[in-house]
Amino acid sequence: MSNARRLASFMNTIQLARRDSIGRPNAPAISRSRTAATRQRLQRRGSAIAAQKSILVVDDHRHSREGLRESLLGEGYQVEAAADGWQAIKKVKEGRFEVAIIDLDLPPVHGVDISGWDLVRICRAFHPAITVIVVSAEAGQAVMARAEELKVAKVLEKPIDPTQLKAIFRTLNL
Repeated sequence: MSNARRLASFMNTIQLARRDSIGRPNAPAISRSRTAATRQRLQRRGSAIAAQKSILVVDDHRHSREGLRESLLGEGYQVEAAADGWQAIKKVKEGRFEVAIIDLDLPPVHGVDISGWDLVRICRAFHPAITVIVVSAEAGQAVMARAEELKVAKVLEKPIDPTQLKAIFRTLNL
């Protein structure tokens, strides 16, 4: 076996930590083998993996983001997660998403504020048919009015109940 093949084989067996633009480690990603195991388990249950929707989850709170991600992966969806506005924009530019779940209260990155509402508009610019669900700590009249103005499918108040989210997905035929 050549050295190049050994290196390629070795690189395929390890999981490298992803880093953001300034070299800090991002939140740990789920391993490929775990995702493959989840897909196999769902196929055994008779789920239609070929028809699964691609979802983007944007939340700065790691537990919320990863909890939603794991819950949706368990339902057979393809899920990408982003911890801030910049990561979300990069993922929206690179991928195709049918659904975006966006936290409205995102922290500034490198001194630049990108709100959840900004992300809603950016998602619509790249994917006009995307279904957007926004998440807020306080879903008052102002949030509801803005959501209606931007044609947001649903406004959820934190903490999110995964059972409620799954019911919303069924209602929206997602």
